[in-house]
Amino acid sequence: MDIDVRNCGAEPVPPEGETQVVGNSTSKPVTLADVARLADVSVPTASRVLNGGVRGKGGNRELRERVEDAARVLGYSVSAAAQATKEGRARTIGLLVSDVEDFGAATIIAGILDAAEDRGLSVAVRATHDDAEREVELLTQFRGERHRAIILATSRTTNLERELAVKTQLEVLQRHGANIVLIGDSDHDYSRVTVNNHDAAAALADELAAAGNRRFAILAGPEEQITSRDRVAGFLAGLARHGIEVPEELIFHHGFDRDGGHLAVDILGDRLRDLDVIAAMSDGMAVGAIAALRRRGLETPRDIEVTGFDHVPMLGDVLPEFSTVGVPLHEFGESALKMAVDEPTPEIAKRRVAHKTSLIVRGVMIGVAA
Repeated sequence: MDIDVRNCGAEPVPPEGETQVVGNSTSKPVTLADVARLADVSVPTASRVLNGGVRGKGGNRELRERVEDAARVLGYSVSAAAQATKEGRARTIGLLVSDVEDFGAATIIAGILDAAEDRGLSVAVRATHDDAEREVELLTQFRGERHRAIILATSRTTNLERELAVKTQLEVLQRHGANIVLIGDSDHDYSRVTVNNHDAAAALADELAAAGNRRFAILAGPEEQITSRDRVAGFLAGLARHGIEVPEELIFHHGFDRDGGHLAVDILGDRLRDLDVIAAMSDGMAVGAIAALRRRGLETPRDIEVTGFDHVPMLGDVLPEFSTVGVPLHEFGESALKMAVDEPTPEIAKRRVAHKTSLIVRGVMIGVAA
């Protein structure tokens, strides 16, 4: 699925210059000079106020309001397409996600859209469906679209061939002037937004074991995905503190989604009665597992507890005692957009923003996980 999301209400590029919109189809087009004249400011000053989404709004508050009021009265708005012609680069962001229907991806997208709208930017969203070849094809397409920045919210892997292909495309995009930002853990040397998946998973496992649970199965994503690998390693480390081991045959690597959770429960079959907890490494997998258990007449947490990771709010509404790790996915999106387009701040200059996770056990937030 390919989606173009436009935030800034762009109008067609006017033939003679920078930014304008026709306020009335029967009247002469309104120009920036008209706005400046009504606001009693210079044309450059009006331009700085109305085109300040990326560069920062200039002037004092009274002046800005005067210019913005004049633009509103005249029916004038900034054209992102015309701005692109002037600056030589579109005021758009290219965003790659694995699946736009996934809750986590949808929340990240919302964070990026909100931050982009505040800056007068548009976002072009593309879904890879976790297909390595499609991922490279979409990055190649981004070259011709001249985006200001590219944000990757797809899962990075330990597959060297796949990652080399992605790296090659990112290097070309960077040479063409696009800023690159990654969301999630990665070995690529670009700015990125992350959480400490290992320690957060360890904290959840520690709480579950401390509550008396001893028999676990783990539902993980594909083995080559870095995020899945780190969460599983952390969860096992948390259990090890209590002398608990999980046999290799009870660690399942399937899709990081509802179907993956459903499949794992079907494979467990009769072994389900020997378990205290099914620990899913994403809330999407947890949803699939819970649905598969109910089909077998088992309820959670009455018969077997299912836990997750990411924090889908609706799960908490349906299952008040659901345990998971809260990941600030909306803030992920906001931070990624800021790193991509804002002027460097001490935080952005570090090229890595690490957000905190929250630990939710049996529906109760008990503090910061990592």
